[in-house]
Amino acid sequence: MMTQNNKKTEILFKNLPSLLRDMKEKEWVIDSFPITYKGEKYIVILTLYNERERKPNDYAKAKVEFISWNNTKNSIKGYIDFYDVRFESAREFCIFFDVERGDANRDFFKDFSRNFSFFIPKMKVLDKSCDIERILIGRRAERNNPNAIYCYDVRRNGTKEDGSPNKRSIENSNKAQTLRPELYETYSIDKNLSFFFSELKGEGKSDDEIKKGFSKR
Repeated sequence: MMTQNNKKTEILFKNLPSLLRDMKEKEWVIDSFPITYKGEKYIVILTLYNERERKPNDYAKAKVEFISWNNTKNSIKGYIDFYDVRFESAREFCIFFDVERGDANRDFFKDFSRNFSFFIPKMKVLDKSCDIERILIGRRAERNNPNAIYCYDVRRNGTKEDGSPNKRSIENSNKAQTLRPELYETYSIDKNLSFFFSELKGEGKSDDEIKKGFSKR
């Protein structure tokens, strides 16, 4: 199980407080950035906890998923605080990162965290020119269906019992801005609108098709 070192001293991940603050200010719950470890390249998906989620402990700041650059189906999940990256087990960690377990007293997570600290950005980068990162974020921004990445419609969310309009979720905004940035900019101001995605590529529509369909309603 995940454990937490209670003897905290100087913050190791000096850029992390700035990154988390910037994400909240820009209304993002997810970010990505590349790292290199033992000569291999990985993509990190960092996701903020929502209010309903149970954190592993009071120190946890965000969830992290490390994804192999050469095989995006191969990944390992953990969590991060200001001092460490923590995984479920040392065995799982060593298998994924191909680390020898010869020294039973070695703190694998601490060694990894020192390396990881150099790659954390200070700010959320909105322009994701890397298609691999863009698709990975799009699949993980919303939890309902990670395979639904093909936008086919923009619809109103209706109203609440008091008559006020329902608002688009931050997760839906993040997904649309990542996968369909130009379409998102067209409708971003109206928070009553949500973007709908299908897991079937054939159901996806172009920006013009979606705009025409929306204007007819």
